[in-house]
Amino acid sequence: MASRVRYAALLLVFLLLFSLQAGCISFGPPPTGDQGSLQSTQTGEGPIQDITSRNAPKVSLEDAIGSLPAAEQEGSIDTNGMTINEVWGYGVDSAGLARTWVLGMQGAGKTTLLAYSEGEWTVLDLPTTLPQEEVKIKELVSPQDLFRQNLNTIVKEMNRLRVGESDLTLDQDTYQIAIHSALERSTLSFNAKTGELIPSP
Repeated sequence: MASRVRYAALLLVFLLLFSLQAGCISFGPPPTGDQGSLQSTQTGEGPIQDITSRNAPKVSLEDAIGSLPAAEQEGSIDTNGMTINEVWGYGVDSAGLARTWVLGMQGAGKTTLLAYSEGEWTVLDLPTTLPQEEVKIKELVSPQDLFRQNLNTIVKEMNRLRVGESDLTLDQDTYQIAIHSALERSTLSFNAKTGELIPSP
């Protein structure tokens, strides 16, 4: 009788282990955020909602823009006669590098959004309104220099909200750095020509 009980107990343990193991290997597909893509957003914080993978490589704005001529030579993008009128950076770290850069360009009677992520440029077909003034990138403090100059201020807010990234908006004369957690949002404004913090009103 004892041997039968022991046998039944071992069989039960075996079936339990088998079911747990089978459960561990039956995962569904990963969420879209891990596959990397861009979606439109209704928040007013920028033209897209960046849901690219957090493991996507980060790049400087200068390197992203520097790769634009090669993309134009391939024929997939045409910025002839257009100016950059607004810039957005998504997933910006404390070094001023971003997972995704978006250029808001206009000229020739049209508005174009170009997104650079994971080494590729993409034309976004999303409605948006851009400022009329051109963003003259070479005359402004770079995102990397801005973060370097204001590292203590920006990182202090990141630490307070317990996040390691921010979102960036650049127009003709102002940087806005949006730092947000699930419950709270903080925005810091800086002079784009000097990098100096603009006091909150």
